Amino acid sequence: MEILKRNYFRKGVILILFVWLISPGLSEKLASAANTDETLTLSQAIERALTHSQEVLAARDAVEMAELDLSIADSQDLSPNVTLSGNWPLWESWENSYQDFSQGIGVTIQDTFYLFKKSPSEKSAELLLEEAKNQLFLTEEAVKAQVVSLYLNILNQEKDYQVAQKTLEVTKVNFQDQKMKWEQGNASEIDLLGAQENLASAQAVLEQKEEGLITSRKKLNQLIGLPFDASPTLASPSPVSLPQEWNQPALVQRAKESRSESESLERERERKEIEKKEIQKATRPQVNLVGQYQTEDIKTSLALEVTDGVFSYQIDGGETALSSSSSSFAPDGGGWGVGLEISWKIWDGKTTSNQVKKAEIELEQIEREMEILPQTIEVEVEEALQQVTQAQSNRDLSALILKSAEASLRIAEQQAERGIITNREVMQSELQYLEALTNRQKTENELWGAFISLLQTLGEEIKVEGNEAVVPSFLYSRQN
Repeated sequence: MEILKRNYFRKGVILILFVWLISPGLSEKLASAANTDETLTLSQAIERALTHSQEVLAARDAVEMAELDLSIADSQDLSPNVTLSGNWPLWESWENSYQDFSQGIGVTIQDTFYLFKKSPSEKSAELLLEEAKNQLFLTEEAVKAQVVSLYLNILNQEKDYQVAQKTLEVTKVNFQDQKMKWEQGNASEIDLLGAQENLASAQAVLEQKEEGLITSRKKLNQLIGLPFDASPTLASPSPVSLPQEWNQPALVQRAKESRSESESLERERERKEIEKKEIQKATRPQVNLVGQYQTEDIKTSLALEVTDGVFSYQIDGGETALSSSSSSFAPDGGGWGVGLEISWKIWDGKTTSNQVKKAEIELEQIEREMEILPQTIEVEVEEALQQVTQAQSNRDLSALILKSAEASLRIAEQQAERGIITNREVMQSELQYLEALTNRQKTENELWGAFISLLQTLGEEIKVEGNEAVVPSFLYSRQN
């Protein structure tokens, strides 16, 4: 009978496991279970974010589309346009019954390309592609910085949660002591209510810390492509070692040379200049040198725009194409001819002039931005260095506070062994030590964040290997 019970029990366990495995959401359950025990380094979090971030994916799509636009603009010089035209009369009146209304078909082949320079569309496409690549780099660096910030924030919140737990533990002990004293008549009801209020406050703080930690984990999980309920173990990053002294003028100069804002504004100015020239071109007299050769069914036209060196050709064949073609310099019966074509848009209201003014305003805005950019970079570098210096000072101070708290805890433990103080006072010293340890970790993370901000300000790439920050060698140079 006992054996049968064990067999039934085993079969029941197996059946329950089987039902759980085949139930919906198996992949999520397995992923959640795996991710809960997984240790995630900072570099792994960054790699995942660069793969899953919607901002990065959109920036990569923008680069790909800019490459396609450049390919389209480049192929326009080598891909002629072929147009097929035709007419078929459907009805005619009796007055024209003696006229011949035969159907007609024609083909027109034409193309235009620049002889001495790239076309405006191709040059603009090149500038837009360069800017798209620059924006991709900036987006990736911004996502890296966001991952570092969330990662360090979660580590800080985990420490705060531990402190809140310890605080609640100490508060419970204090409440029990006050309750016992009140029952013995050695404490007033006000003292008991105060202890009860402290206990409720500590419980509320613990719940707030827990909710904040859950929210931060969800944000990080969303950024790196993990399920919301995943809770991988985050490995603490190694302390970052930075110089104690900085050569600010050298770093300002390096930032001015490394950051992409100046090149980005220069590309935007060049693109606006191209747009302005194309707008103005519409109101200038267009003079074309045209050569034509015509047979009975085909007319070939070669045209050279004198001002911009734009060469074009057009081949018309068939009745409808010949009838709709432009001016003719070759005799109708056949032969060749050379002539000049002149066109000039002398009035279009204020459309062109307003477009030119708009382009000039945009160019002036770019000039103003380029003028103040050096001062902006200098101020940002100064602020970033101040943050790093302040973080270094906070870290050094936290180390001294931690040593003091460690010594106080050691003394309290010794006194408790001798019976001089109670365990409740030891717990208070343990809480102070935990707070000092947490503050120490926070200041290390604060220095990490300040260092990442400095790299972004200098226009340098953020690099993390495992859980260690890659510090550029020029920061250790006396000249920086």
